Amino acid sequence: MQVKNDKKVKIIKFFRLPLLLSAVILLSSCLGDSDNEITTYQDTAITSFSIGTLNKYLTTTASDGTDSIYKTTVSCSSYKFYIDHLTGEIYNPDSLPSGLDLTKVVVTATSKNSGAIAVKLRTHDNSADSLATYSSSDSLDFTNPVEFWVYNTEGTAYRIYTARVNMHQEDGDTLIWSIRAWEPQLAALTKMKAVACGGKVFVFGVKDGQGVAYSTSEGDGTAWTAASLSYTAQPGADICDNVAVKGDYLYVLDGQQLVRSQDGNQWETVAQPQGLKQLIGASEVYLYALGTDGNILKSGDNGATWTVESLDDDASLLPTSNINFACSAKETNADTYQLVLIGNRDASTYPTDTTAVVWGKVEENAARSNNQPWLFYTQEAGNLYLAPRLQNLQVTKYDGALVAIGGAGIGNCTATALSQFYKSYDNGITWETDDTYYLPTDITARDNAFTLVSDSQNWLWIVCGGSGQVWRGRINRLGWTETQTAFVE
Repeated sequence: MQVKNDKKVKIIKFFRLPLLLSAVILLSSCLGDSDNEITTYQDTAITSFSIGTLNKYLTTTASDGTDSIYKTTVSCSSYKFYIDHLTGEIYNPDSLPSGLDLTKVVVTATSKNSGAIAVKLRTHDNSADSLATYSSSDSLDFTNPVEFWVYNTEGTAYRIYTARVNMHQEDGDTLIWSIRAWEPQLAALTKMKAVACGGKVFVFGVKDGQGVAYSTSEGDGTAWTAASLSYTAQPGADICDNVAVKGDYLYVLDGQQLVRSQDGNQWETVAQPQGLKQLIGASEVYLYALGTDGNILKSGDNGATWTVESLDDDASLLPTSNINFACSAKETNADTYQLVLIGNRDASTYPTDTTAVVWGKVEENAARSNNQPWLFYTQEAGNLYLAPRLQNLQVTKYDGALVAIGGAGIGNCTATALSQFYKSYDNGITWETDDTYYLPTDITARDNAFTLVSDSQNWLWIVCGGSGQVWRGRINRLGWTETQTAFVE
């Protein structure tokens, strides 16, 4: 441990610290007259550092348009501070929420062997500095780093630490959108479906009655490249209803041919299954499809063989259009996934439906697990937050929830096209609007030609047919670098 041991150190404006050190020496002398012995130490260090509750000032607008400011408080005691004794730095690796008042920060600090701690005070123009005895009841201005000087109990050596309080400069829960492109190739699509795979975003769609696909890097969105659907000379027009991602592979069902690719250009035929109507999604273990007999099928060998899944209700309640499939790993059980299937029933057969239909399944893959049936989420009258029946319903996983957008309402659903996000935290049982999620104000899309997807970098993408707009957005905190928040000395 390196400490500074220089009795010639110049402390010109050291107001209260000499009195404190003198008191320690006098106390040692007085106690020495009795039979008690006081031990002093030569080493010194700051051993703990924390901050308390900080103020936050918010602005609210009244109905008459006038603004007012009110104060709230945020407890910051749970934010851990790292003390680097080699570099003399003290800082919190996990930044505080944005917008806090750092001009009045109360610090709780302790030193080794109860050595005296002082704080360097700076004038606003840095023309003069002074040292003052540290007090856990005094607030400090941390808009700039603050120096802490800690002395050993002999008063012969000291160590300097530079402390800073890190705070995010943006609101963590704000969704920020930016337009990445106006892409003519995407504008020409009359139907589309986006998926993320292998660090790319793929958009499968229909152009001039034929299936096409384009891709861009997750980190880009400005440049789009046509994918080579080389497995056939004429991809089917229903290609965007038959795409799934399993592991590192894109899977496409085109007629009676099931193919897969890692890059969208080189394809291999994995099976020619019979009895499949539509490929609907995948978990980490199984592919899922709708059968021509109206049942749900699954395959554990990449599509070579298929088995019928059990349902807890009538198959007529399964969706037949705008089908979305979501898979989430269960945190409580290994090799277990929560599956959600959501879409609309046929509008001509069921013209008065007001809500989408939702099914769920717990897929268990551990040894000796039982195969669970698909459960229909009964549309109870008491549930005021059912999924709306929207044209071109689009659902994706994001930030631990399911989020959805769609076009105008179908049947008796009166929702406005592309007006808001719907969000479900309970795997599709309830869906509510969320003020933190909003659509870009200038979004323009063909009624049934837009698509929503999230990628591995926590970006949300909305790609629009008709206009060719490519929007990319992210909740701020999901883009922050994760850092270590606790350290063991």
